[in-house]
Amino acid sequence: MRKIAIITSKGGTGKTTTAINLGHGLALCGKRVLIIDCDAQRNIGIAFDVKAEKTLCDLLQYGDVDVVEVRKNLYMIDSGGRDLAELEMILAGQSKRERRLERALENLSGCDVVLCDCSPTINLININAITYAEEVIIPISMDYLAQAGARQTIQIIDEVNSYTNSGTQVMGILGTFYDGRTRLSKEVLETLRKHFPDTLLDTVIRINTSLREAPSFNRTIFEHSPMSRGAFDYYQLTEEFLRRG
Repeated sequence: MRKIAIITSKGGTGKTTTAINLGHGLALCGKRVLIIDCDAQRNIGIAFDVKAEKTLCDLLQYGDVDVVEVRKNLYMIDSGGRDLAELEMILAGQSKRERRLERALENLSGCDVVLCDCSPTINLININAITYAEEVIIPISMDYLAQAGARQTIQIIDEVNSYTNSGTQVMGILGTFYDGRTRLSKEVLETLRKHFPDTLLDTVIRINTSLREAPSFNRTIFEHSPMSRGAFDYYQLTEEFLRRG
């Protein structure tokens, strides 16, 4: 079972879009995929029009949770929304608080891939996700803050590994919101290739209106616009993910 955290310290980089469409792409390839929404904004639940009774909050506190099947081979755990932010204050005073997710899912079986969709803030829930995961995907949008965001996220992962004695590795940096018509996108992507030659993924997610539209219809890109550039790019990411496994 592969355990992946999708995380970056910068907002608006396509983390949730990547979790949803990579997850469904893998499910369409026959993999059994679980997406865990680790963000209090609960965008995964909103995108799939799901609101579970027992959420990540219940899992971390009591070890009980509703795992909702949203598509064939694709399942999700709702974050619990604002309750998740309040839970952090409760967990902060407890021992081994950074391993609550790891312990809660230690008996998870029948799953090929777990994707943790993280918030852009550094908090206890994200530390739990990094500690639980074996690999990390870092989505980076094509702007001048991209390189700084990648470096900050890698530094955070290194610090969490040092603190928790974990061995979480960066599977890849994923370029997102790429617009080949602009000099900025080309320059940022070239900068990422120069500074992260071993970790930058071959796949680049291009700007695509269909990717923005799909969640409003409670669909993935493969359902909403299967012939779009967005669908092609996430198909490519799915293939690259499987090759790197």
